[in-house]
Amino acid sequence: MAGMPTWTILGGGYQSYLKGDFEAAYAEWLPLAELGDVEAQYNLGVMYDEGAGVNRDLACAADWYRRAAEQGFVDAQTNLGMMYYQGHGVPRDHQEAARWFRQAADQGDSEATACLERVLRQQADA
Repeated sequence: MAGMPTWTILGGGYQSYLKGDFEAAYAEWLPLAELGDVEAQYNLGVMYDEGAGVNRDLACAADWYRRAAEQGFVDAQTNLGMMYYQGHGVPRDHQEAARWFRQAADQGDSEATACLERVLRQQADA
């Protein structure tokens, strides 16, 4: 899964995250994420996915990834697809995984393209 948070407009959170001050990063990103900021949503997904400064919570990670993915954020779409593919934090569902991989692949994400091809091959073999 794409694991590094994004930083384009989130400079303060980025600096905190890099310093390992995950509490400060979380405090800076949470209000932005709740307001719909796609990068902050993705970054919180990463934090929950990895247990960086928060208790690891795959269901919560999937929720934040979904919020960003629904806004078209490619890394969140790929990560959410992986979660459905593996059954991490969400029920294992290869059709749902393929849906998210396809959205990310359509935006040029090579990892999602490879994952989508794998899912489609497995479905064809079933």
